[in-house]
Amino acid sequence: MKIQTIIPALLAISLAACSDPTSAEESHGHSHAPDGSHVMPGDIKPAMVIQATPSSPEYIQLATNVEIIESVDEAMKGASSTFTHEGYFGPLLFGEELRNYTLRLEPGMFLSEHPHPTESIIYTMGGRWVLCSEGKRQVMEAGSTFHFGSGMPTGWEAPFPEGAEILIFKKKKEGETYQSFTQGIGEMSETLDAQYREGEPFYYHQLAADHPAIQFARMKNPDFDEVLEASKPAAD
Repeated sequence: MKIQTIIPALLAISLAACSDPTSAEESHGHSHAPDGSHVMPGDIKPAMVIQATPSSPEYIQLATNVEIIESVDEAMKGASSTFTHEGYFGPLLFGEELRNYTLRLEPGMFLSEHPHPTESIIYTMGGRWVLCSEGKRQVMEAGSTFHFGSGMPTGWEAPFPEGAEILIFKKKKEGETYQSFTQGIGEMSETLDAQYREGEPFYYHQLAADHPAIQFARMKNPDFDEVLEASKPAAD
């Protein structure tokens, strides 16, 4: 008898709560506009196109804290893309905890394995390249993606004539801003150039003929010698 009495009472309370707008708003945590959206009249600003600068690509400010880059491919070809001996770095969007950018690998580029302080998720937009980790190599093609953890050594190689376009997602460093990130790319370019002048290998032609990277490249690309030759003037 008690159960039969309690259940109808609970149902009545639930229905009353659902039909009470004040109760619903309080439980949901925020109010609704008349059209049912979460934005109250007067809060909406028009979408804006933010023009490209020497350090950032054009993007759309659709709403507060909502940014859009319509074409990553076009953005990576813009003036904000910076040449380094590790590839062309193109900054994209800077979020609350994440940032993403592009990396264009030119044919003949080589980067030996080295650890990275933060983990990454990397997507290949176009072309082909070689991922190297713990001495193991894997050809990455358009549409492939991979993850590496913090402190894990990885390297990349570009033994194919088309090079590759890569999209990278990383967690922001503590205190990092868009300005400090883009400035860091410029500083990295200068540092890598100094290392290249001192003999650090960033291109296949700097490697010994029996280097595992060259042996792997010849297995995967019968015309690798053309890429090898073309990398010499490109590096200088």
